[in-house]
Amino acid sequence: MQQYHKMDKVQIARINKYNVLRCLIRNGPINRAAIAKRADLSIPTVMSIIDDLFEKGMVRSMGKGESSGGKPPEMLEVVPDRFYYIGVDIGRTAVRVVVNDIISRQIACLQEPAGELFPEKEFVGRLCALVMQIYGPLHVEKDRILGAGIAMPGLIENETGNVLFSPDFGWNNIPLKSWLQASLPFPVIVENANRALALNESYVPGEEDHSHTTFTVNLGYGIGAGLIMGEDLYAGASGTSGEIGHITVDRGGPLCQCGNRGCLEAVASGAAIAGQGRRLAEQGMSPKLVEFCGGKPETVDAAMIFRAANSGDGAALEIIDTAAEYIGIGLSMAINVLDPDRVVLCGGLMRNGPLFFDRIKASLQRHQMRQTGRQMVLTAGAGGEYSTANGACRVLANSLWRRWALPI
Repeated sequence: MQQYHKMDKVQIARINKYNVLRCLIRNGPINRAAIAKRADLSIPTVMSIIDDLFEKGMVRSMGKGESSGGKPPEMLEVVPDRFYYIGVDIGRTAVRVVVNDIISRQIACLQEPAGELFPEKEFVGRLCALVMQIYGPLHVEKDRILGAGIAMPGLIENETGNVLFSPDFGWNNIPLKSWLQASLPFPVIVENANRALALNESYVPGEEDHSHTTFTVNLGYGIGAGLIMGEDLYAGASGTSGEIGHITVDRGGPLCQCGNRGCLEAVASGAAIAGQGRRLAEQGMSPKLVEFCGGKPETVDAAMIFRAANSGDGAALEIIDTAAEYIGIGLSMAINVLDPDRVVLCGGLMRNGPLFFDRIKASLQRHQMRQTGRQMVLTAGAGGEYSTANGACRVLANSLWRRWALPI
């Protein structure tokens, strides 16, 4: 069995080009000597690569920098709009699509309700139409679109892009990548939505140290997580890591969509919170919820319950307290096992003010093993509602980098 992989000259040249371009993206405007130092390459090698990038229209001069004693150096930066990435966040309640340029600036976005999920192929057809809807107004050649990154909830088979199982969607063995690729004129890659979100939330602009371990938890319609080690997604041996929503926190709890009972997602997700609120409204046990839903319990959603809790409704607040308690238990398990530097709480439930975050933090402190996670910092996500879609762009970019498949 081959234990070592020997790279040929072409692969080495691509890696060097990759390192130079990444340095330009992260640190530009920057001069050639500084690039050589950061990328640990010779100045002649950097000069040759820069000449090639100039020829391909990927780099431009920004004029002269400050002199340190000799001739003022030429400052360089990437041409942001030379290429684009498309990112798609397939959520249970909404689909969000973004277009980002090569330095990860979001230049276009749109969203619409997810609507009917079945038949699956018709839903995928609507996804393709949304992608083409955002691509059309760009008026750029399709070879300047490096691809579409698709963030999908559930268990994804990395090799094929098939959705093996998505509890939130009720999908089993859906060839999502193949169906999308058949209709879209650029490459497609499919990744678990929670891991895409984690990749975006772990990135800190301007940060020099990329050795952190970040555990990102998506608290939305469902609950999932992603682990980023350094700059790499941890997928696990079978590609199914991050399913924190399906750990058991209440053995006698309600049936989860995955088929087990008492999962964290079944008692503390947005869908679970909404279901508990509807029952309260039906029984008239939450005056504020009855008021907010206009006497129509079927319209109660998680945001309405947070609104009622913030208005002092005791029954609604009890739902929030219970969900936060369970999430704190789940987080304590993850921290005890993983000991990450950072834990980031994201998703729709976190956009309801500080009330939920504070209660989760208090629960975590009660259940976390003493002395574990001493270096851990707990924060709320900062990426906004398009964070998962932006993360899908990063997944695509990283895949192209790793395979040295960028057209450079």
